[in-house]
Amino acid sequence: MKRLLLTGGSGYLGSHLIQAAQDWEVYATYFSRPLAPARGAAIPLDLRDANAVRALLRDTRPDAVIHTACSNRDPDNVSAIVPAARHLASATRDFGLRLVHVSTDLVFDGEHAPYADDAPPAPIHDYGRAKAEAERVVAEIDPSAVVVRPSLIWGLDPIDRQTGWLVDGVRRGERVTLFTDEYRCPVHVHDLCAALLELASRPEISGSMNLGGPQSLNRWDFGMKLLAALRLTPGPNVVRSTVKESGLLRARDLTMISARARQLLNTRLRSMDEVLTPSPMTQRVGLA
Repeated sequence: MKRLLLTGGSGYLGSHLIQAAQDWEVYATYFSRPLAPARGAAIPLDLRDANAVRALLRDTRPDAVIHTACSNRDPDNVSAIVPAARHLASATRDFGLRLVHVSTDLVFDGEHAPYADDAPPAPIHDYGRAKAEAERVVAEIDPSAVVVRPSLIWGLDPIDRQTGWLVDGVRRGERVTLFTDEYRCPVHVHDLCAALLELASRPEISGSMNLGGPQSLNRWDFGMKLLAALRLTPGPNVVRSTVKESGLLRARDLTMISARARQLLNTRLRSMDEVLTPSPMTQRVGLA
C-alpha cells in the first residue's frame, strides 16, 4: 500500500483527506490541536523545525506528501507558512518524494479576473502574501512539486467553518452581511480531496494548478444556496452589501479558470449546483 504523509490532519480539509485516502497508509501531522484519526497514524510536528521535518520524512519515507497545514486562523499560523513550505520542499527534493502543496486563490488581488493557472500572484493581505511567497519557495526548491490553488472549500457533512458561521448567525438572529460583489469559485471538499489524492499519485504533473469549481458565485448567492440546501430561511438579520460599501480591503473577484485540472485530471470539480441536488444527507445534518 502506498504511504501518504499529510500535514494539517486536524483541519477541515485534512480530516476529509484522511477519510478519502482509503488506498493509502496515512501519516497525519498536527500541531496545536490533538488528532485522533479513525484510520492512520497521528504525529505531532512543528513544521517550523527543519530538523524535525527531515527526520519525519526520513523515518516514514512516504510516497507522497500533501501539505495542507498553516491557515489564516491567527498570526502564528500565518508566520509559519513560508518556513513550513521551505522545510518540506527541501526535504521532499532531497529524499525524492512527491509534494502536493496547497495554496489559495487569495494570492490574487481580485482586480484582474479571471485568473489562469499561470497568473502571477498579486496578494493584498498578509495571508495571501505569505502564501504567494510559499509558492515561490516551493517552485524554486522543488520544481517537481505541484502547487494547487483551491477557492472556497465547502461541505455540509460536517459543515465547514464559514458555513457554520452563516448558520450560527441565522439561528441566533445576529447580523450577517454577505457581499454581492465578492466572487469566488467554491470547490466541494470531496472533489478537492479526490483531486489532491490523484495529484499525489501523478508525479508527472508539476507547476501551478487552479482547483476552483466551475461556477463563480458572489457571497450572497453562495450563502443563499447553502441556506436553501439546509432548509434554513434567512431573516432580516441577513443583509446584502458590497465590499465597496463596507470599506474593507478584500479581494473582490477571484474567479479562476481551472483549465489544467480539466485537461489533466480524471477528477471532475463539480459546480455548487451539481453538488446541491436533493439527497438524504441534507436532511440528516440536523438543520432541516
